[in-house]
Amino acid sequence: MKQATIKDVAAMAGVSAATVSRALDDRPEISAETKEKVREACRCLGYVPNAAARGLTGRKTHVIGMVVPDVSNPYFSGMATAIEARAAQEGYRVLLSNSMRSEEQEIRAIDQFLARQIDGLLVAAISPQSQARHGALLRGLPCVYLGVNHSEACSYVMTDNTVGAYEATRYLLDLGHRDILFFGGRETSRTRELRVEGFHRAMAEEGLTGRELAAVGDVRQLRQWSYERALELFESGPPPDAIFAFSDITALKIMEAAEERGVRIPEDVSLLGYDNISFAALPRIDLTTVSQRKFRAGEIAVTRLLEQIRGKKEQTADLLQPELIVRSTCIKKEGGGSL
Repeated sequence: MKQATIKDVAAMAGVSAATVSRALDDRPEISAETKEKVREACRCLGYVPNAAARGLTGRKTHVIGMVVPDVSNPYFSGMATAIEARAAQEGYRVLLSNSMRSEEQEIRAIDQFLARQIDGLLVAAISPQSQARHGALLRGLPCVYLGVNHSEACSYVMTDNTVGAYEATRYLLDLGHRDILFFGGRETSRTRELRVEGFHRAMAEEGLTGRELAAVGDVRQLRQWSYERALELFESGPPPDAIFAFSDITALKIMEAAEERGVRIPEDVSLLGYDNISFAALPRIDLTTVSQRKFRAGEIAVTRLLEQIRGKKEQTADLLQPELIVRSTCIKKEGGGSL
């Protein structure tokens, strides 16, 4: 099939080639309506301006794009900091965009980065389904995925969520806890699926099943959901021996609800999080958690992306081992096991 040109895009959008160029460069004199018409034409025709520019000039922009679900999440902001620092060491700038957990916004962010002629892309996709749509857009652009939402054919950097959850659950079991609740995360989350797998593997070793509480349906405010469900849990009777929270953010909302209901952590219930965000180490929180080694993951991702930009064609798969960070929110259950 003949590769689409800027003239083909202009014809489909009903504008001049010069207008297409200015629209893709996000120039302020071009209306939002025209920009959207041009981008839609690019999508329909499979036109990728950055690939064409590199093919004609061989020049690089020394800019990479990064798409994350929500940079207000301390996990992603921490990783973005590491990525920007590593990229700067190699003379690259990083452009950041939030998908806000919207598949269409994720696609739009990638599309806009392509229009800016970036040299490569780092993506924390919101789901395997959204990631499956990227190939038609990227058309060979260097790309590395962050986290679990990718196909095995992609290059990626991730931490072993199943092992992390297994080791965290084993820690709670070794403290003598038997009634353990895995709390939070969206039911459809691939990350949650992997962590629950590790949780149940450890519980099964003791002949236990464990309990789960997941966010089901269209839950837009997961933090508020976590807080409200924790309130309900503490109002419904004695708490479980221990709560294994899907994330540190979830654990913080559980702590907030526990304080409001007079439930003491760790005296009444041990609490363990996941991610090792910076807030978890604050003295009044001091949360036992699992580190995903986000700074190291960010550094490796940039290294792998730059290898692609410089011509390496092989797919890479980096699986980091998590680390249990023991602090003060978990204690031995009276009459329980020993470490």
